[in-house]
Amino acid sequence: MPLTGLFAGECAASPGALLPLDRLRDCCNPGHARTSCPQAGTIEPDAVQFLVKSDRDGVIEVSWAIEKNHHPVAVGTLPISSPPPLSALPLQHQARAFAANYLRQKGRG
Repeated sequence: MPLTGLFAGECAASPGALLPLDRLRDCCNPGHARTSCPQAGTIEPDAVQFLVKSDRDGVIEVSWAIEKNHHPVAVGTLPISSPPPLSALPLQHQARAFAANYLRQKGRG
C-alpha cells in the first residue's frame, strides 16, 4: 500500500461519493486504479507514491511522485512536522499519513 495502510477518503473522480471498503482496499489504496475502477479512468493522475527522504531534528522529509500509467507527471518533497498547516491540500494529508505510519513502524508514533 502506498501509505502503508488502508485509508478512507474522498474519491477525486467522484467527489463526495461513499466508497465501499472493498473498493478502497482493492482499487484506491494500492494506487493505479485506472484498470480496476471505472471512475479512475476519468482523472489524469492515477497514483501517488511516497518515500521518506530524511528523518532528522523532528522533521520528516517525504518525497512524492504523482503518476499516470506508472510514469511520473509531477514530483517533489514535503517537510512534515507538527502542527499541520491549517489549509493542507490532499497531497499534504497523504504525506502526513505516510509519515505517521513511518513513525509507528519505527516505534515512535
